[in-house]
Amino acid sequence: MPVNRLVITPAVVGRDAVLALAGELDMGSETLLARAVREQIEAGCRRIVLDCVGISFCDSRGFSALLEARQQAREAKGALVLAAVPEQLQYVLTLLGADNIFTIASTVEQARLLLAASAADNESGPA
Repeated sequence: MPVNRLVITPAVVGRDAVLALAGELDMGSETLLARAVREQIEAGCRRIVLDCVGISFCDSRGFSALLEARQQAREAKGALVLAAVPEQLQYVLTLLGADNIFTIASTVEQARLLLAASAADNESGPA
């Protein structure tokens, strides 16, 4: 039986799903993250924050898992923000040019504000 080296602690804060990630984001955890995001979407949450402060390692499969989580949110007409990204993960994202793909916030609260502002922009429609 494989050992999950990633622990995901879900919480709903207001209209936002906050998934606190702790441990290693790698091949062994990509299905775990996909399932956690899917469960939040199925529960009606379209605004998702991945609290990355506890991520200790991320390889290419972990990066792919983040991309998949972002895609799941977009397909559900939602949005995903990475929050509290540790230096090691920020380095990987920058190296891969993904800091231009993901919305990244310094804190969970800032991520929630970004999601709320984005939702308000989408509701008001084009000017």
